[in-house]
Amino acid sequence: MKIGVISGAEICQPVLYHLASKKANVTLFYAGLPGVETTKQMLSFCEAYRIPIVVETTKDNIYEWVHNDRPDLVFIMGYGRILNITRLGPLISGVFNIHFGALPNYRGPSPVFWQLKNGEKNIEVCIHRITNKADAGAIIWRKCITNEEHYTYSFINQYLSNITLEGIDFILNGFLHGNKLMESPQDEASARYYSRPVLKDVLINWSAMKTAAIFNLCRACNSWNWGAITSYKGIELKILDVTIGTDQHDKEPGTVINVENNLVVACLDGSCSITFMNLNGIFFPGRHAKQFGIAVGHQLGV
Repeated sequence: MKIGVISGAEICQPVLYHLASKKANVTLFYAGLPGVETTKQMLSFCEAYRIPIVVETTKDNIYEWVHNDRPDLVFIMGYGRILNITRLGPLISGVFNIHFGALPNYRGPSPVFWQLKNGEKNIEVCIHRITNKADAGAIIWRKCITNEEHYTYSFINQYLSNITLEGIDFILNGFLHGNKLMESPQDEASARYYSRPVLKDVLINWSAMKTAAIFNLCRACNSWNWGAITSYKGIELKILDVTIGTDQHDKEPGTVINVENNLVVACLDGSCSITFMNLNGIFFPGRHAKQFGIAVGHQLGV
């Protein structure tokens, strides 16, 4: 059995390594820009594990790859285009998308970001059949994990990449032993589609956001955006990590109220302690805030 993997991100590496270590016949279609560092790294990875790889150069390459490589099963993981299933021919019954979000509640290209930002109690990964509609196919396998406080966007993507191996093995074993896979159609009435986050989605609104919302947003922006965005004296300040504080105050939200150990800022319902940040591209811990001129009484977000 030949197994194809379609991806545009390095999160597919645990899957490729897992399949290669099992001596599976695996091939990769990679949607990375030729010549860029991430594509070079993926080419080196595939060379090391003797995995054939085709790098996308046009939107039709993927259908040429399907025709030429003729995989029996395909797993899609972090690929940006919606496939035209009529061009997949008989392969369509064996194409599965790996989605790092609860379905049908978190359809769209950035489900980890939105689950973290929204403070969901649990985060889910689903494997579903593909249709002509994004993330709408019947679910074959799903797993739920508790949303822990130390989880960040990058951590969750890496973690789910490894958890996914369980689902891939489940599907492969089903095909190898001729078992019919149980399918759960999605409830369209509950479906919600989230677009890729834009600037307004990653900004801290000190006057409207409670401490828990700021905490969740910082985790959701770490590290793909190098932090949730605010400003200091007109300069972009990105916050990668905060803790919810206990300081009592009567200050306007966004006001610096302590710089001795960490950078403590007044919030709508209390305070938060900024433990790590990025000021105009310079990364430093909150305990060094005063060395950068930040002082009690200064205002963030203006």
